[in-house]
Amino acid sequence: MSAPSQALERQMKQAMRRLGASVTVVTSNDHEQRYAMTATAVTSLSLEPPALLICVNRINGLHHALSKGHGFCVNILFSDQQEISDNCARRNEAKDKFSLGDWQTGDENIPYLANAQSSIFCDLDDQHDYGSHTIFIGKVTKVISRDDISPLMFLAGNYFSRPT
Repeated sequence: MSAPSQALERQMKQAMRRLGASVTVVTSNDHEQRYAMTATAVTSLSLEPPALLICVNRINGLHHALSKGHGFCVNILFSDQQEISDNCARRNEAKDKFSLGDWQTGDENIPYLANAQSSIFCDLDDQHDYGSHTIFIGKVTKVISRDDISPLMFLAGNYFSRPT
């Protein structure tokens, strides 16, 4: 990579650290294994039809399940779930990622965090490769939400939360 490209990459990282985001754990299942990945690259795409997009690095195990067309669940973490986020962000074995938290099994055997702020289930609808990542688009099929709102947020390399 050239020096100007490396400089631009560093500048981009610095800029994106200033974009606060809710912390999520994206989960899936390929009928052989369950997968979980901490993510902030998640956003609402459309309400008609209800859809989300997530960005997943190709080296992540979750990418394997999604690239085969399996559905996924976006679990929006509650402010007291930082330990779950840290565990799912590690490159440990997939089974270990479900050792913390109240994980249940939804439709299509997709794991979801029962006490997340919201769990949004999606059928995979489309995907687009870009650089080191794939953008996966999911049509929302089901949403489970808690009444109270207290998000776990990530900004400048640190977690924070502010109950509402």
